[in-house]
Amino acid sequence: MTKSEFRNLLQSLADAWSRREYASAAEAFAEDVRYGDPTRYSFQGRDELRAFFENDEGYDQRTVWHTVVFDEEQQIGAVEYTYEGTYRYHGTVLIKIVDGKISRWREYQHIDPREWEEFTAATAF
Repeated sequence: MTKSEFRNLLQSLADAWSRREYASAAEAFAEDVRYGDPTRYSFQGRDELRAFFENDEGYDQRTVWHTVVFDEEQQIGAVEYTYEGTYRYHGTVLIKIVDGKISRWREYQHIDPREWEEFTAATAF
């Protein structure tokens, strides 16, 4: 996968979440995906992940990708994002791509009502 293809994958994922098309969103992930936040939750496999996506409590979903870095040789990306659903989260995710699908997703995020620019003001790039 190229950096451009990685960005396209991320945008397709964000678009599917915003339309609440969780089956489509889940298709971006490998069958045996491992997805989680090391301190809060973990999901194994696409079916379990889709169920997590579907449990959206009826809130609209929105994801904005900020900083996107992708190492084509290792097929690993690092992305800063803002996700809005039940809460507004600002976070970072490490993503491993295998055969064009997301195989690993490790995120670290914080609930914070501020806009991204205010949230990151002290360390803005």
